[in-house]
Order: sequence, then structure tokens, then C-alpha cells
Amino acid sequence: MTEEPHIAPWGIVSAQFWADDNTATAAAGQLPGQQPQSHPVLSTTTPDPSVEAEQPPPPPEEYRERVAAITATFAPPHDPQRLAWAGTQAERLDQEATATYGPAHTHTISIRELRGWIARLQGDPEAATRWDLHVIQLQATAWGMRHKITRASAQRAVRHWTEITDPAARLALSKQLLGMLIAVTGENSALSRHVRKLVRRTQAATAR
Repeated sequence: MTEEPHIAPWGIVSAQFWADDNTATAAAGQLPGQQPQSHPVLSTTTPDPSVEAEQPPPPPEEYRERVAAITATFAPPHDPQRLAWAGTQAERLDQEATATYGPAHTHTISIRELRGWIARLQGDPEAATRWDLHVIQLQATAWGMRHKITRASAQRAVRHWTEITDPAARLALSKQLLGMLIAVTGENSALSRHVRKLVRRTQAATAR
């Protein structure tokens, strides 16, 4: 149910989108959930109904070599130094893309998605989940709430959330995760029911 979606990492609507301040739009170079810096406020837009892309568009020509170098670090074995380098490079690309294209452009969204993948490969599923939630908000604006790209990211967010070993951290993100799942997959979807069950199980374990 929560297997990794077959959508490559290259291929936040408003700050209240998931009804929680922790998923407010992140400033470029900053992990979602931290205190935001000066950043343009995103407004809700209606996705173009003619958009039927199965994958995000490729990176612009000026970014392609740098993106390829970053994604090359994703192949095992995962070297901590190479991943740290990839994280730094992705942060710089995020800053450049935000300044050039704006925070809601698909190029910027894809770079922030890369940052989530890097966090996960670095062994930080909590940070990866926060990036997932942020990216899904942006994708919902760019592609639509029920688009394949958005739904695949929702599935990945659940996968990363289940990898969080700290019960308190997992519960802290559960409200945002469920809010996103209800919006993207439906209140009674298999993923929503699966996460509710895991939340109840985690709550019971922490109450002992």
C-alpha cells in the first residue's frame, strides 16, 4: 500500500492549506516547519485543466548538469559526505529557482522534492515527511489535488512518515498528514484508513 511510487524526484497553496501553521510555505533553503524568512506568499490558483502531464517537466537547461550530479548521489551505496554535498547543492538550486521562477513554479517544486529525497537518504524521515507535505501543497496548486503526481507524493509522504521511529515526532505530524490525505485521496481512502490505524496504534503505545 505504501510502496515507493514510480515517479522520479525530478520527475504550499496558502499557509493554512492543511489547517496547520507547520506546513506554511518554506523559504528557499529552509526546512518546512522552521521559522520562515521573508518569502512571497503563495495564492491559490486553479490548475489548467488541459494539463495532463504524467511527469513534471525536465529541469531547465542551465540546471540539468547540476540536477544530474545531485541525483547521481541517490544510487547505493549511500555515502554521507556525497549526500551532504547533494543537500548543499539542492539548497543552492532551491534559492536560485525561487528567485528566478518563483516558489510555485514546477521547476522550484521539483527541486524541493529533491531535498525531501535527500533528507530521507540521510536517515531523517521526519524532515523528509515535512518536505513531502510542503511539496504536495505546491503540487496541488500546480497540477491539481487529484493529479497522479500529487497522489504519488501523498503515498510517498505516508511511506516516509511510517519510517519515523520517535512516536512523539510521528504523532506530531499525524494531523498534518491526515489533513493532506483527506484532501488528496479522500477521507475513506485506503491510505487515510491505514494512517488512522497507525496513529491509534502509536497513541496506544505511548499511553502505556
